[in-house]
Amino acid sequence: MGFERGAFLSLLRRPGLLIEAVRVWFATSRRGGLGSSRAYLRWRTFTAYGDQLATVSAQDLLDYLSWRREMRVIRKWERVA
Repeated sequence: MGFERGAFLSLLRRPGLLIEAVRVWFATSRRGGLGSSRAYLRWRTFTAYGDQLATVSAQDLLDYLSWRREMRVIRKWERVA
């Protein structure tokens, strides 16, 4: 599994998503999360592309991080309501 060349540059252009990327990294890293980040990312890539070694496009990375951020905000408001 890998990322498209411009994926990280695209991420730097969207600072709000950079924070979400750090959250994802921490949640899936051995230090912060429950499992191995490699195993989790292979599973996510397999379910998205049908191949655990597929290259993730920059747009897919940005879409995933945007979706995670939106879901976190929605869950926060559901707890308040």
